[in-house]
Amino acid sequence: MNKFWEEFKNNISEWSVVASEKAEEFTHTSKLRIDILQLERKLSGLYVKLGLYVFAKTQEKNVLNFVGDKRYLGLVENVEEIKKRIADKKQAMNHDNKEVAKEEE
Repeated sequence: MNKFWEEFKNNISEWSVVASEKAEEFTHTSKLRIDILQLERKLSGLYVKLGLYVFAKTQEKNVLNFVGDKRYLGLVENVEEIKKRIADKKQAMNHDNKEVAKEEE
């Protein structure tokens, strides 16, 4: 009977370790997803600002060329930066998922 309880205790310990690892993986993945959603909202806001800026310049001053416009270039640069950050987070999430899949095999 003692052997049964020892094995039972060992199994419970192993299960708790596995459960803890899975919870940590889930938390990390969830954080990445939340970060991606926040960045996508910020990106949408920047697209709106960019569109409103271009529209206003086109309507008010009939501007069609934004080559030297610092505000326009800054908005475009911010859009590109956020798109890169989103791609990096998605890549990290995919990398983490591939590692988990390898561990489960």
